[in-house]
Amino acid sequence: MQSNYAGWTLRPIDPDTGGAIAPFALSGVERSALIGRSDEADWRVSDPGISRRHARVHVRGSGVYVQDLGSRHGTFVNGVRLDAEEEVEIRQGDVVSLGNWRFMVAGERSATMMQTIVDRDARVQRLEQHALQGLAQIKLDRLLSAARSFSVTATRTEVADAIVSAMRDLKGCQRTYVVRPLGETEFDVIASSNAPGELRLSQTLISEASTGKVAQLLSGAAPDTRSHSLIELDIQTALCAAVVAGGQPDCFLYVDSRGGEDRIEKDTAAFCQALVGIAGLAIERILAAEMEERRRQLDLDLKSARNAQELLFPPKQGGNDSVGYVFESIPGRYVGGDLFDFLITADGRAAFFLGDATGKGVGAGMQMVATQTQLRTLLGRGVSLDVAINEANDSLMRRSDVGQFVTLVAGCWHPGTGELELCDAGHGYIFLRARGEPAEQLRIDGSVPLGVQAQAGHRAIKLQTEPGSHLVLVSDGVIEQTNAEGTQFGIDRTLEILNAAQSPADEISGLVAAVRAFADGPLADDLSAASIRLG
Repeated sequence: MQSNYAGWTLRPIDPDTGGAIAPFALSGVERSALIGRSDEADWRVSDPGISRRHARVHVRGSGVYVQDLGSRHGTFVNGVRLDAEEEVEIRQGDVVSLGNWRFMVAGERSATMMQTIVDRDARVQRLEQHALQGLAQIKLDRLLSAARSFSVTATRTEVADAIVSAMRDLKGCQRTYVVRPLGETEFDVIASSNAPGELRLSQTLISEASTGKVAQLLSGAAPDTRSHSLIELDIQTALCAAVVAGGQPDCFLYVDSRGGEDRIEKDTAAFCQALVGIAGLAIERILAAEMEERRRQLDLDLKSARNAQELLFPPKQGGNDSVGYVFESIPGRYVGGDLFDFLITADGRAAFFLGDATGKGVGAGMQMVATQTQLRTLLGRGVSLDVAINEANDSLMRRSDVGQFVTLVAGCWHPGTGELELCDAGHGYIFLRARGEPAEQLRIDGSVPLGVQAQAGHRAIKLQTEPGSHLVLVSDGVIEQTNAEGTQFGIDRTLEILNAAQSPADEISGLVAAVRAFADGPLADDLSAASIRLG
């Protein structure tokens, strides 16, 4: 998909309700958009069928992704419902439905694009079910043949070709097209009985057919009952039927006859109604299989990225007689944005850091990998804490999109003197437990997160520690995890767990168990915690 995401419009699924939510452009700066009823939503929809925080659309690389945010009525892509918090890539032609609304992912124009013509005065009628009886035997045979063809189709194009094949040589059906909407007035030709060229379709017919009924321009209509455009094109009869998949029109079968061509027979409408009904089932099957493949591929990508990420983490515990650590990290969605490392530097210091890249999933994981690799390299060479943090900040500024940043707390401990250097880059969740004393939250003057401000001038503070002290660092996935009532786990619960623990291992295992029990379900964010033993 090209990086052109402007002009999406939310429209009601039932066209009789009217109205539309204004188009929304996802620009290069605004790479993520929240859809919902709340005031904070970027694309706000005041409809009880939309949750306050319903879904999020964002750009990553050259792709566009939609994520359901645990909405009440669900988020659907091509009629397939996403799981809560599930994210999938959306592609050109996909239809995303949210509650009672939907939008289509538009793309660049096709060489076989059609445009509708404005013909609101044309004498068009919907043919109700009672008029769709009496299939001729020849058409019944064709319908059965088409059903067999649909059963082995693997793409929407193959379904469209089978539709056109079933219509071939029927009286008045010399011009047969299967088209898919690209917008309000433009359609992509998926299959046709002849080279389409620059053709125009009846907007009235398509609008009527979108309700799920066959729409037909009556034979012999007087000139004053047809629009100027239909008269100009010399269209005598025309027929349109929607191929419905997932409860909404996916594409349209469109037929017309012009000039001296044969008129469309009356019972052709019944044949088309049955034909598009079977075709819709085939497309639903194809879309479900495609969505499952997208999920499978994304799952493989995320797991591969998670495996690569875990190679960068240090062992769960380590150190030496004078300094050590215990660490645990649980990703919220396969690939975490949290980072942690511990190492002994070239000059004998114990260096460590814990942070959180914005977002979840692959994008946050890659931010984490880049930042962790650079900090480990710099600190391992013996570079001072201040210099390492500022170089990482400037590097992140150069390579990151607007809105991508990393919160981080980093430290260096000198075993000979007990001096502890700490730098807080917008993180804040630091706890110190001196030997024999209750744990307390350290509140130090921090700086902005990495990747927010060039030349930010991050500076470290220095503290004197007593032998046997523990420094505990946690990600916001610990403090900000909520329960079913929306209450956060918080600082006080964290301190209670730390004070009840007998060792660094107890501190970390106790925190992880308590947060998981508190969430009573999937974690809202990555959860990471480390206890550093100082002396």
